[in-house]
Amino acid sequence: MLQLNIIGLRQSGEPCHEGVVVKAHFKENTVEKIDRKAQQVISALSTAPVFKKQGQVKARRATADEEITTVLEGGAKETVNRAKQGDWIVTNPGGEQYILNDTKFLGRYEDVGDGVYAAKGHCRSILNPFGKPIEIMASWGAPQNGDERCMIADTCDANGKCDGEPYLIDADAFAKTYKQV
Repeated sequence: MLQLNIIGLRQSGEPCHEGVVVKAHFKENTVEKIDRKAQQVISALSTAPVFKKQGQVKARRATADEEITTVLEGGAKETVNRAKQGDWIVTNPGGEQYILNDTKFLGRYEDVGDGVYAAKGHCRSILNPFGKPIEIMASWGAPQNGDERCMIADTCDANGKCDGEPYLIDADAFAKTYKQV
């Protein structure tokens, strides 16, 4: 809490000696920028449980240079990314959109018809160990933000071998779409 003593001015311009005490609460904007490939993160992910993505998503081919702002269900802006020719725009059931290249998309989703795809991907994931909001430089070259409850994840195969490209997932979205195997 910050406490300020404010001295008023009389109409004559002289200071008024009766101080006014103002108390204000300020929420610190303490986003910690972290290296997503730091040994601490990679080591923790290498022994983390393996999860399988559940459910279905909608997806379509992106138009070249299409920009997608990933907004979480709660309204928080997570990141911005720009599609390349051949990329996919994926929309989760909660409305969150993101971009995947063709190889990653086809490895993580299976076509069930009418623009709907069933998830088949795996990841290793840990709860944000920093205890405060974090920002990483994502693999697509833009900042990605997560709150103190976000998950740090790395895509892996069914046996748990990671790709080495950690990213962030909103905790609520993770709980709704991933199951431990």
